[in-house]
Amino acid sequence: MQRGGHGHRVAGALLLALLLAAPAWGAMAQEAPAATGSTAGAADPATPTPAQVEQALRRAAGQVQEVGGSGDGGNRALAGDGRASTAQPLADALTLHAGEAAVRRVPAALRRVAVGDGEILSVHTVGRNELVFIGTQPGETNVHLWLGNGTQRTVAVNVTGSRSDGVAATVRELLGNHPDVAVRAVGSNVVISGGELDAATSAKIAALQKLYPQVLNFAGSDPVGMRPMVRMDVTIMEFNKDAVEDLGIRWDSTISGPIGGLIRDVTTNDYFRVLPEDNRTFDEIREQLPTRLPGPQGYFGIATTIGSQINLLMSRGKAWVLAEPKLSARSGSNATFLVGGEVPIVIPSVLGQTQIEYKEYGIRLNISPNVNSAREVATSIMAEVSRIDPSVAVQGVPGFLTRRAETEINVLAGQTIVISGLLDREAAKSVDKFPILGDIPILGRLFRSDGFRGNRTELVIFVTPHIVTPDSPENLEELHRGDRIEQSLESEISPRQNSHLR
Repeated sequence: MQRGGHGHRVAGALLLALLLAAPAWGAMAQEAPAATGSTAGAADPATPTPAQVEQALRRAAGQVQEVGGSGDGGNRALAGDGRASTAQPLADALTLHAGEAAVRRVPAALRRVAVGDGEILSVHTVGRNELVFIGTQPGETNVHLWLGNGTQRTVAVNVTGSRSDGVAATVRELLGNHPDVAVRAVGSNVVISGGELDAATSAKIAALQKLYPQVLNFAGSDPVGMRPMVRMDVTIMEFNKDAVEDLGIRWDSTISGPIGGLIRDVTTNDYFRVLPEDNRTFDEIREQLPTRLPGPQGYFGIATTIGSQINLLMSRGKAWVLAEPKLSARSGSNATFLVGGEVPIVIPSVLGQTQIEYKEYGIRLNISPNVNSAREVATSIMAEVSRIDPSVAVQGVPGFLTRRAETEINVLAGQTIVISGLLDREAAKSVDKFPILGDIPILGRLFRSDGFRGNRTELVIFVTPHIVTPDSPENLEELHRGDRIEQSLESEISPRQNSHLR
């Protein structure tokens, strides 16, 4: 039975060889008469000659030769069909992405291939000396090859993540690990997600999408977006002009917030000592200076003096606080403050009917803060002061004189913005013609001020932004302040209620 089976396999191989060679027989038989120039007595085209049969068998043997057959394949790099291979030669190390395929050739015929970890790498043979490597999942493995010339080779293969993983890592690095942005590889794409982003980050993502078309940006799609809250502490003050010049409205446009500094004097005072006694930083510097001063003692304190100067001016009667509103807004939103009033304006219609519209006047502040990851606040401020101008009244309806300042500045949280010069002495004269202006909060007190009417004082607005969270000191301070006010009211109301019940 075994011999019979072997005979059937041999016969089947010969039959396959004859079938594969049949087209070649016809071609060679048709070309034979032309090559000899004979037109009579030629052999039947369907009957091959012994030489043609031998040549066809050799061709068929080359096509059906399996991996592991004898022979070294020579030094030629041939594919399975006898054509020259264009694949790169196989090196001792190979790196692939997951899902990537690479074709490599070896210098001799392959006999056997062994893969260390089939879950990481899949290897397929093509022809006698070509291999197809397909990365399945990230990891490291090796491939051992047995060649027909008797040599063996071991190839180290490293399968990394997909190409999208590499792009995701690049995008993440270029964005600077933004805290509000999540970058991850999803299939062949890179997905960017997160809350609403600032303009600079959005511009970076747009540029990255031009470089990497597979980048999908879903950031900023959340309409709520937990953006930082900004509280603006607004202080509206009236300053004596001499005091303003001393304080410095010739300052820069911003005053820095509280600055902690190490301040040292030249006396040996231990009462305010905070630094350890063995701290020789200042002593080492002092020894390099050409002085004979004794070693100073140090303390930690607040080096900023603007708040102290304002308090000093207030105690001397040269500054007055008119209002201290606190405005809160989400980053990217608006906060509006208006103190003033409304004047009814009569508007006649075509049919003789009249309509009344109200025109606002007073002090208006529109503030739009934007916070980035470095706690820098880009603030857009519009400050407007409008007043009634009786000199341009028409049919008893007064006109309005408006002064407006708009600007965009960058400050750090805690720094102060100063706005001044929006009112002049002429504004106070309107009180004489419209006494009701003297009852307006803030402006009424300012208009009634003899110093302002005499052009000796000036209105100054301070705006200080703070980034607040539910547990930030600024927010906790306001909560404690509210509790104290509530307790104070309860202590005042309770005795009155008890006395009423009696």
